[in-house]
Amino acid sequence: MDRKRVVLPLVTAALGNMFWGVSYLFTRTALQVTTPEIMLSVRFTISLLLMSVPLLLGREKLSFKGKPLLPLIGMAVAETMVFFTESYGILYTNATFAGVFVAVTPIVAMALAALILKEYPTRRQILLCLLTVVGVIVTVLAGKSLGVVTAIGVVFLVLDCLSMAFYRLFNRWSGRNFSSFERTYAVLLVCAVVFTAAALISVKGDVSAYLVPLTTPRFILPVLALCLLCSVAANILVNYAASRLTVAKLSVFSSIVTLVSTLSGVLILKEPFSLQSGVGTALILFGVWQISRPEKGENEEKTA
Repeated sequence: MDRKRVVLPLVTAALGNMFWGVSYLFTRTALQVTTPEIMLSVRFTISLLLMSVPLLLGREKLSFKGKPLLPLIGMAVAETMVFFTESYGILYTNATFAGVFVAVTPIVAMALAALILKEYPTRRQILLCLLTVVGVIVTVLAGKSLGVVTAIGVVFLVLDCLSMAFYRLFNRWSGRNFSSFERTYAVLLVCAVVFTAAALISVKGDVSAYLVPLTTPRFILPVLALCLLCSVAANILVNYAASRLTVAKLSVFSSIVTLVSTLSGVLILKEPFSLQSGVGTALILFGVWQISRPEKGENEEKTA
């Protein structure tokens, strides 16, 4: 049982991040048919309906009364910003570049932890952060030379990294009082309401214009995949892991997102990927992997 308790969060974190890795592929495909607002509205409305099924069947319950709602609200707001900035970041770059860029999220999370939680990085971690920044610069320059990166796309991805870092902090915090199902449901509810409102505003209240993409298989199939794999399954899996792993440990698995999104973008979407892009990606992944590893003597201190 002890081994299962240790291994299960690692397995769920890995699987959930794999699902998030293919989300860039599905998102890029869906955005070829409609706008980010409509795509996100449909995605989260369907996801919320799916999550409501076990509630109606009595298999799951929601218990928010008497619990601190601030971290849960912060998590939901941060997740809303993640999907908004991510979608526009992919729209103005590509799935491959976006997946590589968000690999720096653990670095952003570390900076926020230093500012908010007063958990300061070591000199080694700072040097590795600089290495990762160099990797980002190399990757951005490679993307520009290939004609797949715009300045506005990079801005959206920077905001995406910030939002994702705040999401991880709030997820860990809210995990003390709310189950993975409750956290997932709250996030999907807020996202469904916000993006549906944004979508209806974007079409000036024309419901028929809003529903047009639903008649296109090229839109509905990737959106259903986003709902089942990335919104419902991935959130439950990673939220389960977040309540049992530290932010630092959970951040290690973000590299899986980068690897899966890069491979799917290049192999399936046939997106460009140069030698320079490969070097930048390698620098980012190496930096993140090394930063996420425990410092020498850290385990001994914890067990002392």
